[in-house]
Amino acid sequence: MQLKDYLKQVFNIDAIQEEWSSMRDEYGLSIYSPRLDVAVGPFATHERLGYVYDEMLRIPQVEEFMRKLVEYNRTNLERYGDGFVVPGHYEDILYMNHNARCFMAIEIEHLVSRKHLMGGAINASALGRFGVVIPWSDEKMRAFVKLVRYLHYLRYAEKNTFDTSNLLIVSREQMDIALVEVLRERNLTQLNEEVGS
Repeated sequence: MQLKDYLKQVFNIDAIQEEWSSMRDEYGLSIYSPRLDVAVGPFATHERLGYVYDEMLRIPQVEEFMRKLVEYNRTNLERYGDGFVVPGHYEDILYMNHNARCFMAIEIEHLVSRKHLMGGAINASALGRFGVVIPWSDEKMRAFVKLVRYLHYLRYAEKNTFDTSNLLIVSREQMDIALVEVLRERNLTQLNEEVGS
């Protein structure tokens, strides 16, 4: 609930849902419908919203927030890696997954198996312009890094794989810091504008 409330302030929208069923009522098809822990809309359920997401990325506080998450992901991949996976820069992943179901798909992983971690990572990456996984412990953090390395290795070895370049691995502490910093900066900017007018 707290994450949802902070995200509403950062994105300045109400289209943020917990336990969002991403494929419910998908043209009457009977298909698997992943439930995302938190999803930031707007939600592209029956139309493509790629250009709407492009516009959202032009909002200074949204861009700043996403840049922070991309940098935290880079830090985490480098901390537990050996250079095999080179994390993308913000500009590298900015326009990936143009046909996403939501702007940001967030999975929070705590007491789940490695198979569930893989499912959460793939769902977040497939459904969001930005997929975000929040490991609840250092052990889960290392497991996500190993998962990304595994999928990267499959591509390297020319095997079938899934591209998780838009997947950001961010600890809960890092997410909290990013949210607080962006909201603090927004509040200072608003205060300066009020004082100046």
